[in-house]
Amino acid sequence: MADFLHTLERRARYLMGFVSLMLILALMLWKTGLVSTAPSYKNDAWYASSSRAGLVITTEYADEAACRSSNPASSITCRSGKSLAANEGATVVR
Repeated sequence: MADFLHTLERRARYLMGFVSLMLILALMLWKTGLVSTAPSYKNDAWYASSSRAGLVITTEYADEAACRSSNPASSITCRSGKSLAANEGATVVR
């Protein structure tokens, strides 16, 4: 019985250590800005945007012509990064 408890305690410590390391990694990614809930747009880029199930899906393009030629569907709109950032309160990447 003592061996079982010793093994159980060791596995619990390893599990808690692993969970702690994952939380620290997630916090570091959040603080550095690699993971964020706010969208970020470049002022000089163009974005094809479409809404599905309450989410806005965007794809970045270099210019307006490339955006319009790649997305002939009427449900997709091409907008500049500056206008998207202004409308959605997003952060602007320079």
